[in-house]
Amino acid sequence: MHKIKWNILWGVFITFAFLMLLFIRLEFFQKKLEPVTALQISKSQLPRDTWMNIYQNNKKIGFVHRTLTTLGEKLHFNETVFMQINTMGITQALNILTEGDLNPDTTLSSFNFNLNSSMFRFNARGYVANNKLILFTGMPNAQRKSEIPLKDIPHISGSIYDAAFHADLEKDTASNFSIFDPSTMSIRAIKVTRSADEIIPLMGKRILTKKYCADFMGAKNCAWLSKEGDVLKETGILGISMEKVSPQKAREGISDQVNFDLTQISSIPSNVEITEPEKLREIKIKIGGISGSLLLDSDRQKFQHNILTITKENLSSFPVLNNISKEIAVFLKPSPLMQSDDPQIKAQAGKIIKPTDTPEEKARKIVNWAYRNLEKKPALSVPNALEVLKNKSGDCNEHSVLTVALLRAAGIPAQIEAGLVYLHGRFYYHAWVVFYSKKWITADAVFNQLPADVTHIRLVRGDGGEQLNLIGVIGKIKLEVLEQRK
Repeated sequence: MHKIKWNILWGVFITFAFLMLLFIRLEFFQKKLEPVTALQISKSQLPRDTWMNIYQNNKKIGFVHRTLTTLGEKLHFNETVFMQINTMGITQALNILTEGDLNPDTTLSSFNFNLNSSMFRFNARGYVANNKLILFTGMPNAQRKSEIPLKDIPHISGSIYDAAFHADLEKDTASNFSIFDPSTMSIRAIKVTRSADEIIPLMGKRILTKKYCADFMGAKNCAWLSKEGDVLKETGILGISMEKVSPQKAREGISDQVNFDLTQISSIPSNVEITEPEKLREIKIKIGGISGSLLLDSDRQKFQHNILTITKENLSSFPVLNNISKEIAVFLKPSPLMQSDDPQIKAQAGKIIKPTDTPEEKARKIVNWAYRNLEKKPALSVPNALEVLKNKSGDCNEHSVLTVALLRAAGIPAQIEAGLVYLHGRFYYHAWVVFYSKKWITADAVFNQLPADVTHIRLVRGDGGEQLNLIGVIGKIKLEVLEQRK
C-alpha cells in the first residue's frame, strides 16, 4: 500500500452516519393516518419558538433553533442547526436550514433543505402531489428531479417525538412510524416507545416530563417532553445530546476548536498489528455486536459462526463484458447524486479512458485519476459527483461517489461499499467502490487499490439509503483478527 500521510481522511464516514441520524431526528416522517384522525396542532399551541444547545459528552458543539407559525391556512416551519464538528483533527462549521409549509392537518405541502459546510453545500427541495413526493436534489444550478410514491399521507412536525406525543401513547407502549430522510432519499421504519415519566433539572427548575425513546436501525435516542409537548432534552449515540436553553445561551459558548474527534471515538481497536495489509491474500476476523441488516456474506467475504474470511480477488483473467443482465444493468444508470449521464461526467470519463481500453484498463485509469486528482480532505456534506468534480476534494465518500459516476459513464456497473478499514492499529469507518466484470471487484480511490486490500470489511453496499444500516452498529462492533495469510 502506498504510504500516505492523509490520516485526516480515515473514518470520516462515521461523521456522515452521524449526520444521517441528525437529519432523521430533525426532518421528515410519515405516519399511516386516515384523514378523519389526522393530527391537528391547536392554534393555541402556536407560535412555537424553541432553542436547544447541542453537546458532545457535555461539551457544547452547536445549537438548534425551531419555529412553527401560521401562514394563512397553512403552517410554516423553520429550523436552523449550527455545529462545530471535529473529524480527524480538522474542525469544520456545519450549517443546516430546513423550512417549508404544512397543510392545516399538518400534512406536508413543501420543504426546502440546505446543508452548508466549509467546502460543500447540498440542497433538497420538494412537494407532495398526486400521492407522490416530488424531489429536486443536488446543487442549485444542477438539480435532479425524482419521485417517491407515497402510500400514506406524509407529515412533518419538527421531530418524531411530536408525533409520538400527539399520538397520545400510553406508558410502556410503542408506535411505529416511517421516516423520510432527504439526504439519502430513503424511507425507513422507526419505533417510538413511551417510557415512565421522569423529573429532570432544566434552566434552574425541576420539571416533570414524559419520556420517549426511539429505536432506529438499532440506534437508541431518547427525549424528555413537557406536559405541553415541547422537547426539553434529548440523548443519542456517541455522547451527542441536546437541551432546551434561552436564546442568549444558545448563541454563546461554541468553541472554534472541538477537542473530541468523532472518527476516533467511533473507531475499533485491533488486537494485532497489521504491518502490510496490501500484501495479504486472506484475513480471518471474529466479529461481535453486529445486526442482521449487514451484508457480510457475499462475493469475496464469507461469514460463518461469527468468523469473517476475506479473500483478495484474483484478477489474472479480467473478463470482457458482453451481455449484462437486467439486475446488473441497474448499476449503469445515473442517480440523483451520481450523475453518470451528465455531460461533464461523461466528458471527464472520456478524457481518462480510451474506447479501446479493456474493462480492467478503464477501471484502473479511473481509480488512479481520482486518487491523483482529488485532494484528501474531511468533508461534512451529502456527497455529489458533480460538485466533487468541480471542487476536486473530499473524503472517502466524495472519492467513492465520483469514482462510481465515472465508472458508470465508462460503461462499467458500479456501486458504493462501506464498512471498516485498518489503519495504524485501529479499524475506522470508511467507504470505497465495487464494480462489476463477471463478478464484483473492490477498488479504493483513496488508497489507489484495485482490488482493495483485505482489511476493507464490507458491512453495506448500495447507492445511499443502505448506509443507514451502519447506524445501529456504531459503537457496538467488536473485532478480533484471528489469522493473516500472504
